[in-house]
Formats: sequence, structure tokens, C-alpha cells
Amino acid sequence: MTVRSGGIRPWTLTLAVLAAFTLSPAAALGQDEMRLAEQLVTTSASVQPGDHVVIAGGKHNMSMVEAIAIEANKAGGMVTMLVNSDRVFRSNWTEVPDEYLKHVPTYWKPWLDEVDVWIGLPAVENAQATFGDIPQQKFALAAESNQFFNDQLNSTPLRGVAIEYPTAAEAKQNGLDFGTYSAMQWAAVGADYGAISRRGNAIAEMLQGADEVHVTSPAGTDVRFAIGSRTVFVDDGIVTPDEADSKMFIERWATLPGGQVFTSIDEGSAEGTVAVAKTRCQYQPMTDVRFDIDDGYIGDFEAASNASCFESAMEPFEKAAMRLGGVSIGLNPALEVMEENGADYRPGDAAGMVWLQFGDNQLLGGKNETTGGMSFPVVNATVTVDGTVIVRDGVLVGG
Repeated sequence: MTVRSGGIRPWTLTLAVLAAFTLSPAAALGQDEMRLAEQLVTTSASVQPGDHVVIAGGKHNMSMVEAIAIEANKAGGMVTMLVNSDRVFRSNWTEVPDEYLKHVPTYWKPWLDEVDVWIGLPAVENAQATFGDIPQQKFALAAESNQFFNDQLNSTPLRGVAIEYPTAAEAKQNGLDFGTYSAMQWAAVGADYGAISRRGNAIAEMLQGADEVHVTSPAGTDVRFAIGSRTVFVDDGIVTPDEADSKMFIERWATLPGGQVFTSIDEGSAEGTVAVAKTRCQYQPMTDVRFDIDDGYIGDFEAASNASCFESAMEPFEKAAMRLGGVSIGLNPALEVMEENGADYRPGDAAGMVWLQFGDNQLLGGKNETTGGMSFPVVNATVTVDGTVIVRDGVLVGG
């Protein structure tokens, strides 16, 4: 399982993620489930008659799983529902003998070759309680299994959508009251994705082939890297017909709420310093993080709190887990960074929010061959692409 921090969307799909995707707790409280289900089926995933459709979720969001299944059936899809739970996920890492964690689920290959659409709801209701104290060495044992999915997904026809939902537990983790958090999340789900798409495609065009991307922040981040020939992707909440035919799985995938431009980079081109006032490691705060980047690799890492978590999280994985693999820029105007009055929320989709991803970037067309990694938020970032500013002080330029 790839280690991630805060709000950035995971870019590595593992067996666990295929069942849970974002691992965000969920309950569509007060929402019109059938209306959202219809949107997911007909617009975001564009289910067609005869499509083989998998709908995966948890026992806590079964009513939404059922609503999506009903709409998918009505659209002519042939539906299979998969259900999981916190108890089963946790037992996999706490009760299963280590040698069994190394098993590679090759039986998934013929099945994934036949599935057309995957719609993923969170399978885990409380991710922190389920995974927060699991040693990274345990996750590293599943590295070969995780790599199996990295190797397979681009060759499958699979397209799909992941759905994130607000709950009181997740709001608490982010230091927010549930009312504020829930209202913001649902506003982001209902954002103007046409405008998000236009803005994202304009930024992607500027990033494509860039010789120098320069990211700075008031906290002290000052990093330069090249995009080069890497493909730049836009998640605008919809899988279009052209995207559905892409050879790259990541183009056939969308998230709600969505709104993000992301890409792998020329890994050896990164140089500079990353300085982050607040982030998380294994769901716990890690503050005043600072490290250098040389030839793309993290060096001289230090943090005022929880530095040992970084060391233990990265130690089980290959050196590539320490190399800058990608960057993302948020696009969704309904989401915002909140760090005052106890808040600890830096959503990767928030307009102008920048995250730097270290480690696995294989599904983005990158060359960091590892299943480990960690991402760091750059709050109030300024991003310059070949001399042109596209983000200034955490705000997208031109709006």
C-alpha cells in the first residue's frame, strides 16, 4: 500500500484500493442517492448496454451501492456488487500470516480483462482506525501483489469512477465540524465540471513538454523540475468516450469530487528544497518538514514532529520511493485549504493546491518502479511553467 498524506488522491492502485479506492469513510447523508447514482452511471462512467459493471463499497454504504446497481441495470449494464468492511480489511494486516500477504492474485487478470466499468465507493468506514497503526513492513510484503495491478491495468478495458463521501469521522480527522466539511464536499461534487475541464485542459497544455516547472512557497519550498515527454492528465469528474478508449488506465478514471491536473515528471531533473509547515504521516501530524532534493531524491530529511514516521514508512521500499515522481494542481473552486483554528485540511482537488508526489508513478507513465511513496502539500504555492505563472500564492492565475 502506497503511503500518502492529507488530501492527495492515491495514484497507485492496489488490490485494497480496487476494493476501497480512496479509503474515505462514507455516508451520503441528506443526499438524493438515486439522482447521484444516475449521474455516476450515465455521465461520469457512461455505462452502455452490455457493459460488465462492478460496484464496490462497504457495508456502511450499501444503500448507495444498491442505488448505483439499480441505475446501472437500467442502463443495460450487467452488474456485480462487491462489499467489504473495516473488520475484514484490518484482519488482513493483523491476523493473516506474513507469508500469505505475499500472494499474488493472478486470478484477477482474466476478470479485469472482462470488466468494462468499475464504480468504487469507500469500503472502509474509518481508515485511521483500520490502517493507522499497521507497520509499513506489512504493506511492503504485498509489494509484488501491488505491482501485479500496476502491470495489468493499462492493458485492461477498465474505466471507472471513485466516489468520496463526507462523514463525521473524516471531518474530525481533518479538524472540521461535520456540517462545514459535508457542505463543502457536496458543493465540490456539484461543481461546474465543464469550467473545471476547460481550466484543467488549458493548464495541461502549458505543462505538456515543459522544460522547467518552478514551485515555490512562503514556507520555503523552492523546487525545479522538467515534465519533458510525460503525458499530463486532467481529472474533471467525467470519463469521455475518447478517454474511455485510452491505452492508459489513468485517463479512463475519474473521481468525485474531482478537479485536478497531474503528471509524472522527468525524475532525474528535480532539484531544490521542500519545506512544509503541516502534513500527515500514517494519519498523524508531521510538522515543519524540510528536505533537499538532489537528482530527484529526498536527502537530509528533518521534521519538528513525527520524523520517525517518515523513516519507518519509507524504509521497507526501494530507493525509488524517495524520488520525486509527480506533481498535481487542484482545480475545484468549491474546495479550500483550511489550517486555522485547529483545522488540518489540504484537499488535493482544491483550486490552486499543489502536491508533490514521491515514489510510485508507473500508472502515470513514469519510471519510479516501486510500490512505496509519500506526498507533500505545498500550501500557497506559486508555480511557474517555462517562465509563465499559472498559480500565484495558492490561486489559479486568471481566476
